[in-house]
Amino acid sequence: MKRETNDRRRLVLRLAAEQALALPLLESGYWFHKDLRDNFYFASHLFAYVAEGAPGWNEETKKAASALAVRMLRQVLALQDQNPDSPMYGHWPLNLGADPAAAKPHKLPVELMGCLLILFHEKMQWALPPELGNELQAALQHIYKSGVYRHPLASMHHHEAKHTALKLLLGHQFADEALLREGTACARRLLNHAHTFGFKEYGCLPWHWHWIQAFTCVWEIVQDEQARTAAEELLDYLWSLRAESYLRGAWVGAQSRTWPHDAPKDTNTPHDYIQFGDFPAPTAFPRLEGAAFFTYEVSEAVREATMNRKTPCEFKRKIRFAEADEKVEAEAHTYAYLASDYALGGIWERRDEFDNEQLRWDVSLPLDTETAALGVNQLYFFHPGANYTPGDDRHASSYGQVLLDKDTVIAVWDVPPDAEAADTLVGCLPKGEWQIEERGAYGKLGQVFVAVHLMQPLSVTEQNDRLSAASLLSNGRNAVVVEVIGAAEASGAKTLDDWRAFAGAPDKQPAFKDVEGSLSVAYTTCRGRRLQLAVRGETIVQRTVDGVAVAFDDYTIF
Repeated sequence: MKRETNDRRRLVLRLAAEQALALPLLESGYWFHKDLRDNFYFASHLFAYVAEGAPGWNEETKKAASALAVRMLRQVLALQDQNPDSPMYGHWPLNLGADPAAAKPHKLPVELMGCLLILFHEKMQWALPPELGNELQAALQHIYKSGVYRHPLASMHHHEAKHTALKLLLGHQFADEALLREGTACARRLLNHAHTFGFKEYGCLPWHWHWIQAFTCVWEIVQDEQARTAAEELLDYLWSLRAESYLRGAWVGAQSRTWPHDAPKDTNTPHDYIQFGDFPAPTAFPRLEGAAFFTYEVSEAVREATMNRKTPCEFKRKIRFAEADEKVEAEAHTYAYLASDYALGGIWERRDEFDNEQLRWDVSLPLDTETAALGVNQLYFFHPGANYTPGDDRHASSYGQVLLDKDTVIAVWDVPPDAEAADTLVGCLPKGEWQIEERGAYGKLGQVFVAVHLMQPLSVTEQNDRLSAASLLSNGRNAVVVEVIGAAEASGAKTLDDWRAFAGAPDKQPAFKDVEGSLSVAYTTCRGRRLQLAVRGETIVQRTVDGVAVAFDDYTIF
């Protein structure tokens, strides 16, 4: 591992250990009840930091930290169902409730936590106290004997990726050649499926990282050449996908699942920071998981593609949604445009995703900017749908169509009159310099200018970390045009007033029309490209760029 990369890994380890040491203990003796796994993740980092010398801590702090980490790890291990006759044999609870000892086992924790337990045991066994070492080894034996990982490939998603990694790790741990071969075959099938059909969990931040972490565990400790090679090829593929959507810590474009720590600000960043280091170190860890335990480094090709873009890049990807039977159920197309100081991306087809947490499109700003230091780094509008609650800028409805073209997006909504649906669009604007007008806003966000045009009146409320926007639908209809451009390209604009004078000129305004049952938007971008989007309900009547209908002939499977 290169010195600078390892230095960043060690910094993440220290920061995570410091956060662990500062966490308040609950009466139960755990830090967290909502998710058992977080107790293991922080305790393992705390233990490792002390084991590696804990630079900067005095002996009293080291002793207390070590005792706390060991106690927490043993408490976590004690909650495993170790009864061979139990239907949940080998599993741990997820939510601990009011009484952790009575919490029922859940199928999720063993997936990633099992991989990381094996990695922790392998890397830290030299420093483990005998009692903890024995309990850890016993927990791994129960995982192995229980067969919790023995699931066939069916959906080709993150759960099965983690089951596959467990097969390889346990095959190595217990010298089970048959399990190693099975796991290697599954890993190959997962990789071939992704190459053939595309990565269905596009921009799915929690689960993309779970794929990466699970197979990094394999790469770190499994010695079998075929298994290690399969893991290495998967990691190269997964990090290459990450590179396409990477802008100095930000994750660009559509996401098939978002959590509050992913939108409207990218805060789950330790893996990116360790590998690339081109934005400030994370100060908190909403999903710590195995961040500082990995010595894997991305290839030079991935690093070069990610960090040394000389000119703006456009990525057009196709996904054919299929499971293990390879029957294609649907297709989708993702788009991303990345410039030096901003990016815009999205997905053309709205999809129903788990828990309705899809982010359809956004403008992303890198994390090394003043804008990101002030608050959120993403800008987007959406129509609220199932599971939406005010203040949580996620959970869009099934309505709406988009047109994505370089640094401009048009989004329109035509909600049926009989639909039980929200009557307001919700928007999120990053902090910066803004001029808010009746039906739009003009912003200067560091070195980036933004123009927002709405069909209906706009209201904006300033929050601690963002400007929250709202715009009522009229007869179920509304539309927004967002254009973003670097200051160097903004037709000589230096200040927000300059930008407002240019982008707010009468001839630069979009034409919104609501006539004869159709809702249409026409807009000429700063690049002089004529965009037109018209819908009737959910039917696209027109979607053109410079008079040519949008097509997906040049979209490719990665």
